[in-house]
Amino acid sequence: MRLVDWYLGLAPGQKVVVGVAAFVLVLALTYLASIVILLAAGVGPEGSSSQGDEPIPVSTTPSSSASASAFADTTLEVERARWRGNVAVVEGTWRGDLSSVHCDLLEGSSAGQVTDWWDRSVAARISLSDRTFSQEFVRTGGDVKQPLDPKREYWATCWAQFAGGLATGDEIQIKGTPPAG
Repeated sequence: MRLVDWYLGLAPGQKVVVGVAAFVLVLALTYLASIVILLAAGVGPEGSSSQGDEPIPVSTTPSSSASASAFADTTLEVERARWRGNVAVVEGTWRGDLSSVHCDLLEGSSAGQVTDWWDRSVAARISLSDRTFSQEFVRTGGDVKQPLDPKREYWATCWAQFAGGLATGDEIQIKGTPPAG
């Protein structure tokens, strides 16, 4: 009864603060309890479960031996990348049951920084019959905070998603000199 008397003696603003704090406390305890229950059930951050599910193999390069044995007929290869005027053009091929291809333009190296120079709404073009893809990196129509630097090197990193869950990628340095700005 002391708790109820204490609460009833509070001002209306204080009652709101106590109510919100109690609600947040209940949410936090519910969240922690659900984590404990999931961990006890064998579902953890590693993606393993007590049912013995196998993880989906992922290859970072077409020559990865781990996925080469499981998916010998599934590869993505970036064959050419060059600056053609104000556009960077990337071309490649694949083997396997392709679902999608996505390429990014990076400054400095294959692990370099993302540049805001290019228009991300321009998707890669895919020819299913030829098993080829191309991506054109064109200047965005919006604000560019960090324009291209003709003295820096630029890389294209492309990823493909295949049927069966395999994702594999390849990278290449873009030859030539990018436009200034």
